[in-house]
Amino acid sequence: MIAFRYRARTAAGELVRGSVHAADAQGAAAAISERALFVTAVTPERHATNHLLRLWPRSSSTRSRVAFFRCFATLIAAGVPLRRALAVSIERCEDRALLGALIDVHHSVERGDPLSSALRPHPREFSPLVVAMIAAGETGGILDDVLSRIATFLERDLDLRTRMIAALAYPATVLVASIALIAFLIVRVIPMFATLFASFHVPLPPATQAMLTIGVVLSQPSSRVATAIVVAAIPLAIAGLRRSSNGRHALDRLRFRIPVSGRLARTAITARLARMLGTLVHAGVDLNAAFAVLVSVSGSELYAAALQRIALALREGEPLAQPLGASGLFDPMLITLVGVGEETGMLDDLLITAAAYFEADVSGTIATLAAVLEPALILFLGAIVGAIVSSVFVPLYALIGGVAQ
Repeated sequence: MIAFRYRARTAAGELVRGSVHAADAQGAAAAISERALFVTAVTPERHATNHLLRLWPRSSSTRSRVAFFRCFATLIAAGVPLRRALAVSIERCEDRALLGALIDVHHSVERGDPLSSALRPHPREFSPLVVAMIAAGETGGILDDVLSRIATFLERDLDLRTRMIAALAYPATVLVASIALIAFLIVRVIPMFATLFASFHVPLPPATQAMLTIGVVLSQPSSRVATAIVVAAIPLAIAGLRRSSNGRHALDRLRFRIPVSGRLARTAITARLARMLGTLVHAGVDLNAAFAVLVSVSGSELYAAALQRIALALREGEPLAQPLGASGLFDPMLITLVGVGEETGMLDDLLITAAAYFEADVSGTIATLAAVLEPALILFLGAIVGAIVSSVFVPLYALIGGVAQ
């Protein structure tokens, strides 16, 4: 999408200036005319910026998508026609990437395309989950309810992510600060004491000698270069592993085996998948189609492979609970609720109930983890600094005392 500056006049002849985003000048003129304005001039704006955006396209933020779907769902539920609801939502949108996609969607809808078809060419802004739900809503005539559920799902997903980030931000900051302080002490402070101790020509305790050796070695330029190479190689190696399916499987296995955080990650994925599946089923999406959507948005290679196996079992006529349990990745509580839901015809409601339970479990675990991590990291920092100080300053005081005597 390109930004255009325009001049236009109202029906009363008043001059109006402004800007609009569109794919080309004709689209900009059409968008301006929809505002009951008579276009007199349309010119592109900020050529360099638009060129950079085309070279490096970016996705819209989750918060912007939440705001759009909540506004759009409210307007549709109030009986506002689809095109007018889209136009109002576009006027309220402040996210540049989402705005460009919405303008394209509006043009497609104006040409007579269904909303789901208009959204499909923009997977960065509208996931397959959203497109599938809207397609089901259009087929079943429940678009307003589906849009409201999409907004609710995105809000809950954003809230869970925000709480996880907020709860772990302080411990992460303390950890980074601790590592930086320890590195400074070892690389900058310890070598100065090594020179001082060498001038006394006296034997040192093993702990002190080991600390001084580490400090001297790490302070060397070659050691710094080697450390920088290792630090840079880690993310490059992870990125290389992510390029292959086997590598992504290996990273997933490693992630899920980490104590505490591995269980937390599995519970969060289970909660997200349960809410997605429940939302899709409630919207009227067939189970097979729903699992095809879940595979693409699972966020885990292991879970995506398991979901593909479950989808294959469903096509062969098996009830959902059986392949779900055979995967070994899902909580027994979810499997039980799915089985009961299939028997009672309340699968969508019980999936949403399970999602709420696991989301609460994730929130509780995060709160507990944050409460435990903060003092644990402070104690860790104190212990490391204490070990460094005791290994260096205690012998120094002993030497100074010996000299004084």
